[in-house]
Amino acid sequence: MQGAERMTTGTWVLRSFNRLRAKVPPSHANDRGARLGGLRQLVGWLAPAVTAIAALAAAAGAALHDRPTVVGAVAMGGAVALLFLLFRRFAAEVLESLDDASAGQERLETELAAVKEAEEEYRSLAYHDGLTGLPNRTLFHDRLGLAITHSSRSQGRLALLYLDIDDFKGVNDSLGHGSGDRVLVELAGRIRAAVRAEDTVARVGGDEFVVLLAQVTGAEDAVRVAAKVLNAVRRPFRVDGHDVPIAASVGVSVYPDDGTSSDDLVRHADGAMYRDKHRQATPEPRAAAAEEEARGIN
Repeated sequence: MQGAERMTTGTWVLRSFNRLRAKVPPSHANDRGARLGGLRQLVGWLAPAVTAIAALAAAAGAALHDRPTVVGAVAMGGAVALLFLLFRRFAAEVLESLDDASAGQERLETELAAVKEAEEEYRSLAYHDGLTGLPNRTLFHDRLGLAITHSSRSQGRLALLYLDIDDFKGVNDSLGHGSGDRVLVELAGRIRAAVRAEDTVARVGGDEFVVLLAQVTGAEDAVRVAAKVLNAVRRPFRVDGHDVPIAASVGVSVYPDDGTSSDDLVRHADGAMYRDKHRQATPEPRAAAAEEEARGIN
């Protein structure tokens, strides 16, 4: 019985295929190649479809215990198509959910990266000078406190250089604040280049800088570095085609000789800086003192 059903199905497929071929119009001689190509394309598309319908018809006949029919094939094809569409919709929803989850994860990672970048930027602004990029007063005092603790434990020495630019207001007044800012930026670079990488250079005021020498052998070592910094600062600055001379005053303090706390060291270096500024403002102090002494003798 099953062999007869397969024979009937095969005969039905062949007859359907022959009727389909009979409906194809005869080709003309001048466009025979094009029509043959179109016929091959049509047959290539219909042959799998007819085979699928025949298989569905056979399956429907076997399921309904009847001979294969087109109605059964259509019914079976509709059921298969419905299942396919339902599966396709389910798969599309699953893929869309996965895409949404992936997109959400990417958005979350982007937002977290932006938050982290903003946090680092705010931290940089909180602890660094906005113009020169040097550590500001807050970060300087943090590092000074750590350096004092380390020197106390290792019984070492550290030094502070307190540097002030003399009459920097005159630079701003004569050249403008924009040029003055450029001088400060270059000045910060010169100071930074004059000391070691492990030392800290901070801007603690408009024209005031502090250098933390993390390790020195004594006052003489600190004075030598201070002279090197002053030589770098006092070289003329080239601004807008003009050579701008810069004068500076510096004060030095050494731990633990001049103090054991941050405030004591800063206060001592600041006082030494103002004494240096006063000496520079007084022309030839030794000659003036000798002249006054001579007047007293007379």
